[in-house]
Amino acid sequence: MKKIIPASTTWIWAIAAFFVFSNAPHGFAKPQKKSAGSAPENADPLVNAAMKNMETGVWSVNGTVTAKKPIKLQGLLAGEDFDLTMEPGVNPNTPMREIVIKNKAWICSDGETWHASKPDDRLIYNWAHVPIMADRKLPPFEKVGSEQRNGQTLLHVRLKVPEKNINPKELPQYWLVLDSQGQAQYIGHTEMPMFSQARKEVMYCSFDYSPAKEKIAPPPLGAPVDDKAYGFNDIEQHKFDWKGRVVRLEVTPKILESKQIGEDTYRGFFKDTATPSHYGVVEFPHDALVKLGFLRKIVSGAHASEELEKMGALDRTDGKPVSFYVEVIPIGEKPAARAVAVGARLMRDPDGSIGYTWDSDEKQTAESPPAPAARDASDGDLVNRGIEKAKNGDLDGAIADFNRAAELNPKDDAPYYNRAQARRLMNDTAGAIADYTKAIELGSTNPAAYNNRGNARAENKDRDGAIADYTRAIELKPDYARAYYNRAALKKEKGDAAGAAADFKRAQKLDPELVSEGSAPDSSGNRGTANGEATGTTVSLLDGKLKLDIPPDFSRDADDPKSPKTLAKFSGPDGAWGEVLRGTHGLTPDKLDGYLKMRVAEYSKGFNWLPKDSHLQWLKKAIVTIDRRKWADWRYVPMLKGTKDYSSSPVYTRFLTTSYKGQLLEITFTSNLNTAPELKQKIDHIMNSVHLEE
Repeated sequence: MKKIIPASTTWIWAIAAFFVFSNAPHGFAKPQKKSAGSAPENADPLVNAAMKNMETGVWSVNGTVTAKKPIKLQGLLAGEDFDLTMEPGVNPNTPMREIVIKNKAWICSDGETWHASKPDDRLIYNWAHVPIMADRKLPPFEKVGSEQRNGQTLLHVRLKVPEKNINPKELPQYWLVLDSQGQAQYIGHTEMPMFSQARKEVMYCSFDYSPAKEKIAPPPLGAPVDDKAYGFNDIEQHKFDWKGRVVRLEVTPKILESKQIGEDTYRGFFKDTATPSHYGVVEFPHDALVKLGFLRKIVSGAHASEELEKMGALDRTDGKPVSFYVEVIPIGEKPAARAVAVGARLMRDPDGSIGYTWDSDEKQTAESPPAPAARDASDGDLVNRGIEKAKNGDLDGAIADFNRAAELNPKDDAPYYNRAQARRLMNDTAGAIADYTKAIELGSTNPAAYNNRGNARAENKDRDGAIADYTRAIELKPDYARAYYNRAALKKEKGDAAGAAADFKRAQKLDPELVSEGSAPDSSGNRGTANGEATGTTVSLLDGKLKLDIPPDFSRDADDPKSPKTLAKFSGPDGAWGEVLRGTHGLTPDKLDGYLKMRVAEYSKGFNWLPKDSHLQWLKKAIVTIDRRKWADWRYVPMLKGTKDYSSSPVYTRFLTTSYKGQLLEITFTSNLNTAPELKQKIDHIMNSVHLEE
């Protein structure tokens, strides 16, 4: 892949400055040099070869850029992609980290939260990349001498100038790593002055480079809890459950105050005009308040809405709802949470990775066909185009692009990995396994490659191979909840109850939302909690096909011959109860979503026994997958007027509905929270334990 500096770069080589400054820093102490001897003076071919070799692969960089004060820089470079940390950052005593992968960018300036950024914001990349950038017209270099360092042979070269009284430390210098044949492999170290057009000053760069084992990966942003809309009150209620997660916030907002809280961060205080007494505080990066239409221009300082209006900065004050994604961060154990905006639009790649952007013109983006690739399109361009085609459902076109990308660069794992993803969508399991394997053989350390190959192998009944893949994915990404969950499911199928329980427990700890959509690997008889306490008895229904774990303070009621469609009824403490219905009417899997919408609409009309000033609040109403079966998971609480949370709600009710052999199968449990709030956890435990086999 050809390396380029974007047209907006502020850097040029400061050749003239070499003759002005006299105290350039020199990064590491030089061991005693060996004379270059009779070696040819012309070092240009070696410099060019080293730079050319650094156009591909991933390179670790570590060093400083010094003007008035030194700036530490470290991280990874891979062509035009990078993962770099600058210290100090924009905030005092806090490093700033920026990641750019193709057309996606993220930035973290406070050490804990990530924002969507701009892929063309490449200042720190240019600092580290310009010294090793090939395809430039460089002045001639001369050899200074060779050194032995850490078992490597390094050739020291510097800019060749006729003047004899020039301080050599003012000249660009490279230390080239040579192989046993004396051929340049890469640049191990560089020191040089560079002129910043933006700063109008000379900055001195000193960097170490080396091949990196790891690849550049997106930041650890969690996927949304789900992609439905939430309000300010939802975030406040779930701040601990959603800690570190990303959710979609949708409000009809009026901005009451805008406050600059950092060099590139702004805090907005909003009122949701569509919901009485709902207010929220959200932190935004750079110009996000403008892009979302809250303000017409960026305004520094702190200003109330009246001041913003006088300044001509206030934009919308009401209107249609605005939707964007936020990361939820509880403030200690206090009843408060930070909502940090990460993007206006969610981008989901075929490999399952999540990204965010502030480009809010989603309709135009979705409807615009991918631009045709130029004849000399690179393999990276083709991979990106193939991914876009796959998103739009053109799997044949996507595979054609991945095929061409693999032809152009047979050593790149990306075309094979993405082709595997497309083949899985086309139910070509064998082809997908072959492509995942090829990507791994080419050096892919993407844990998703192993997890997804494990899924494909599981589909081919290769349980041992799948478990090995899940294990490798976990080794590469120890917090990979989905790999733990997948491995738990296969261990359960193989009869390894203890191993399955351990993996399920780990998955549940890492991602409770993922596990809530599935069920724990079950075992016969009584179960226990993490502390070894008894949690109840596993009840088997439908000739052992349906199992659910009932807590010890719930009892099963006697069967009623007058209600043959009621498989079982249960009674719990404080008026809690549950039941399992079967065959009340026909229901096929394709009708499940329509059934859910119909029932939600019916229940949302309210109940006669509820107070007039109450309303039904839906905690969830979604189609989920449990043990490869689709279920409707719908939960609600009636919210009383004046209450801020549902701990005193009259009831908490949860349904699980599915199609079983063409008939409805529905599980319902409900409780009275204002007398026993802990019953919600018990009901969720029952529902999360549901396991149904054909």
